[in-house]
Amino acid sequence: MRKKIFSILMMAGALVAGTTALSSCGNEDNFWTEAVHIYGQAVQGNEAYLETGATMQLRATNGFLIHGTGFRWESSNPAVATVSDSGLITAVSEGTAVITVYTTGDAVINKGCITVYVSNKAISIGSGNVDQSAAE
Repeated sequence: MRKKIFSILMMAGALVAGTTALSSCGNEDNFWTEAVHIYGQAVQGNEAYLETGATMQLRATNGFLIHGTGFRWESSNPAVATVSDSGLITAVSEGTAVITVYTTGDAVINKGCITVYVSNKAISIGSGNVDQSAAE
């Protein structure tokens, strides 16, 4: 009986260690990382690229499929990119921000994150047509 309990505890410990070691957004607070998956139209892996003034809606799913779990969003740099309670990112100014989502409503807090790179908008001049008839 003791051997069986020991085996169960060892497997649980390995699961925790293995899950937290997979973090791509840090695990300084001992959250279960990579359990929350972030989706969005411009999300490529764990990164997204936006121009200033642009918005992008993010969605999150809890990898553990725990019912009744909600999400809380935050930005590491609101001067570059803000994120609403519903996961809508607004690119404010050029730079980099990490958007993190945490699960709520459960004893175990999970998180996921993406890095958002914001660049200035491209400059357009006139209609975009160039008259090259006088070009040498």
